[in-house]
Amino acid sequence: CKLSDAVREAVALGLTETDPAEDLSFEHAARSLMVLARELGMGGKDECDRERILAESEPLIVPREGGNLNEILDKLDERMAERVRDAASRGRVPRQVSSIDVGTGAIAARIVDVPHSHIFAVTPPGNECVRFFTERHRRYPLVVGGPSAGVDSTSSALLAELINLMRSKVGPKSGTLSRTDSSAVLS
Repeated sequence: CKLSDAVREAVALGLTETDPAEDLSFEHAARSLMVLARELGMGGKDECDRERILAESEPLIVPREGGNLNEILDKLDERMAERVRDAASRGRVPRQVSSIDVGTGAIAARIVDVPHSHIFAVTPPGNECVRFFTERHRRYPLVVGGPSAGVDSTSSALLAELINLMRSKVGPKSGTLSRTDSSAVLS
């Protein structure tokens, strides 16, 4: 499958921004990362600036580079086909990976080659997969995934809700922990 075909299919399924160039240039990712970073308490204007995030990222196309989208996609087809072949020769697949490091303040989006068995490789199209590395989850991150495209679901809304829920549960050490054989519930 060529990148241009995948983009056209994603557009038809409503999985992209109105202008798919916003996805290919990581403009949308930068805006989402900015919202998420602020939700994580990284409120400094310079720290969460969209332009700074884009400068640290490695988009498929230069933001607002102009030109006909079909021409841009045709140019990307060969470049991405080579990238996919190279990754496959090493047992990997390219995936867009966005990251926020609260400790260092690093925020960026990149295309990264991940192993075929990696959670990012097996996450279905139109879904997000978020890994939280915390003090408790250093070696094995907490993984949250689900739909991220369409009218009813966006990554920023999903994560903002999750973070707010976590804050309400992690606040003062009170409540009741109920355990069963396979799970625990804090109420």
